[in-house]
Amino acid sequence: MADIIKNVPIPTAGVALGLVALGNLLASYSALLQGMAVVLSLVMAVLVIAKAVLFPAVVAEDLRNPIFASVSATLFMALMQVAAFFSSVAMMPALVLWVSAVVGHLTLMGWFSFAHLRRFSLERVFPTYFICYVGIIVASVTSASFGLEMLGTVLFWVGFACYPMLLILVTLRYAKHEMPTPARPLFCIYSAPSSLSIAGYLAVTEEPNIAFVAVLLACAQAFFVLVLTQVPRFIKGGFFPSYAAMTFPFVITATALSAAVGLFQENGFAWAASLEPLVLAETAFATFMVLFVFIRYAIFLLAPLREKIAARRAMGEGVSQPLMGEAGIDLS
Repeated sequence: MADIIKNVPIPTAGVALGLVALGNLLASYSALLQGMAVVLSLVMAVLVIAKAVLFPAVVAEDLRNPIFASVSATLFMALMQVAAFFSSVAMMPALVLWVSAVVGHLTLMGWFSFAHLRRFSLERVFPTYFICYVGIIVASVTSASFGLEMLGTVLFWVGFACYPMLLILVTLRYAKHEMPTPARPLFCIYSAPSSLSIAGYLAVTEEPNIAFVAVLLACAQAFFVLVLTQVPRFIKGGFFPSYAAMTFPFVITATALSAAVGLFQENGFAWAASLEPLVLAETAFATFMVLFVFIRYAIFLLAPLREKIAARRAMGEGVSQPLMGEAGIDLS
């Protein structure tokens, strides 16, 4: 088991985030599916936490990499959503978990700014920066479960204020520097911030501005289409831990579209009904991608166990054959 835990990459937390977010997306279809998604999310999150506890030096070394450091925010984002899920059955423990995750995320934002931005280099900028800074909006999305919409509103504007600055910065990085092959799937994160902003805004705003939501939705769908054109290339490029980027961004895109369509319909826009097939299509695509990435991660994480079993089997065969030969006994 220790070999599996040591082999867990920090982006595994991104898969945990994608799973719990998928559970929320599918909740209206099946409570069972939501529960299963939350359980799987917890398994992935526990693996990441176990690695931090058992191999702190390895994790500390990983955090020197700006990709791993910024993507580690997905652990806190996942825990916020897990806490919201359990708030209806265990409010106080869920609240403690939620507050801890929010504080952890804010602490990470401060530490990351000090540790990585003070040595700023455009080449060291990655789409995972969106996760570190804009990702705090997940606190807004989940704040209503604890009656903390006011705090959620503040955190929404904190995260949203970071979005345009990071969009310019990350886009400049893509324009000026080639992205390393293992990091290329991170491009999928582009489709998340606008959609997450919609979800967070609607969760904490009693009377949302329709025009504001419509502009964000147009941006979200445009980025989603742009990312879709690259997904086949990322899959053909082979598995990397950065595959985790092909989970939550697609789930939150479908979630935001569904929420926006609901808002438009509530406000009497009849044409919004024509977008419902698109909601179903994006939900199905997000479900497929999360399951695909989860399976690829499971294969990757279990590789040390399979290798150890294969080595023991080979060792057993290597020992038994000479013994049989020396004894002259045919056991076939």
